[in-house]
Amino acid sequence: MYEMSEISDASIDAQLTLWKRADFLELEFVLNGWVEVPCDRCLDPLKLDIASQSKMFVSFGNHSGEDDSDDTDVIVLPYGEERLNIAQYLYEYSHLNLPIRRVHADDENGKSMCNAEMISKLEEFLVKNQ
Repeated sequence: MYEMSEISDASIDAQLTLWKRADFLELEFVLNGWVEVPCDRCLDPLKLDIASQSKMFVSFGNHSGEDDSDDTDVIVLPYGEERLNIAQYLYEYSHLNLPIRRVHADDENGKSMCNAEMISKLEEFLVKNQ
């Protein structure tokens, strides 16, 4: 379903709280857990902790999908519709909480925990200013 995902493995606890208001629904997503993504430097698997809290609003209308406005936190559910699939939103919220730079941390001596073979290969092709 999500072929181009950067996440190769994950264990995420998702808590969804729904408040029913007079003319809309308010949903709060709380995600806690870890994801596995490739390291930006050595491409080995890297496990990252994630924790996030996001809100989304659901209004009712004559058409489905996102509202025509620029507000992406509001979706329109057609009148008479009784179900809302939140799988896409869980996917998006987990990806939006990934850091921009994803590299293995340094050990206590300041040495990179990246794959040593890959780092030495990268250093072979490093262009140094003279």
